[in-house]
Order: sequence, then structure tokens, then C-alpha cells
Amino acid sequence: MRIIGDRLFIDLPGSGEPSPDGRIDGGTAWGTHLTDIAATGLLLGTTSDMETVAMMLDVSKRVADPGVIDAESGRNAWTSAYEQLEHDALVDLNQVRAASLHRAFKANGALAADGRAETRRLLGLDATTIVDSYEADAALAAARALDEPNAGEPVEPSIRLPAGVDATSLATLLSEHATEIAQARTRFLNDVTQTITDRR
Repeated sequence: MRIIGDRLFIDLPGSGEPSPDGRIDGGTAWGTHLTDIAATGLLLGTTSDMETVAMMLDVSKRVADPGVIDAESGRNAWTSAYEQLEHDALVDLNQVRAASLHRAFKANGALAADGRAETRRLLGLDATTIVDSYEADAALAAARALDEPNAGEPVEPSIRLPAGVDATSLATLLSEHATEIAQARTRFLNDVTQTITDRR
């Protein structure tokens, strides 16, 4: 695995088995932009960049994105995550009235408790592991304060990495580019969340 420019590339080993056309599966390379890692992490509510990459690999392997769910409204699997992101940004800005008008919905039109969980469900991912970023930071700080032997080490993501992808190497590689990913995360938030003033 390597990062070239602003792209992460991971070599995925093949099965070694012949395909129906007689070619041997020797593996493939998977790539994504660092900005995609930042955006997808926010939309899926992951606790780390490594977990984000693991989920991206899982979805791409299974081709799990259902596409457009409602042709009339244009809703897709990602719509509720964007709605949740906008709602959370408004809450963070203490724009309570505006936040109450920007809620996440399920594909059937019902309110979603968490739009990120709805997106995960529609993509076939584990929807129960969403952790607020503040809670994740607090847990890491508590582990370091208690001087746990594994504090600060990469935690296995909720979705397993494919065979042959080393979690420690991936975590190290991503941490070397953490500043770039954090900047991309900030740019993404600024681009997708409108500043709406709460006029009382």
C-alpha cells in the first residue's frame, strides 16, 4: 500500500483461482483520494480513517450501493447521511431552529434517528457502531491516561480489512497524512453545510 500524490492505493491479493475465462485471479489494486476518505468518514460516522478505508473496501468489494432509491425525489443511500451532517453542523453552530428543520429521513420518508446509521444500513454495513467523534476522542484520552498497554495503537475497525492488508501498516500510512485528511474534512464540511442563521 502506498500514497501517491493525494491518492491511497492498496494492493489486494487475488484468490489464485482461475476465472471462467481461464485467467488466474492475481489480485487487484484499489485506490481512493484522501478527500474521499475524509468525506466518507464524516458521512458514515466512523471513528478512524482506517475504519473508513475498511468500510470503503467492503462496499466496493460487494458493490453494495443500491443507487437511486426514490426516482421522484432522487434519494439514494447517501442522502440521509448528508441530511444528518447538515443537521449536526447546525446544532454545533447552536442554530437550534434551523437544525430542527434539517432532519435526516429514511428512504420511506420516516424520520431517521441517525442518518449515518440509515446510510450504513442501506449499504449493508454495520449500523450499530456509530460513535460520536467526541466520545471517540474521550475514550482515547482515557485509555492514554490509564496508560493502557495498547493505547494509541491501531484498533481493529468494525469491518475487517481484506486478507493481506495489514492494519498497522495502513494506520501508520494514514497517520502520516492525517493533517491532509483533516484539512479535507474541514473543506468538505464547509462545502456541504450551509451557514443558516437562526432568525428569531
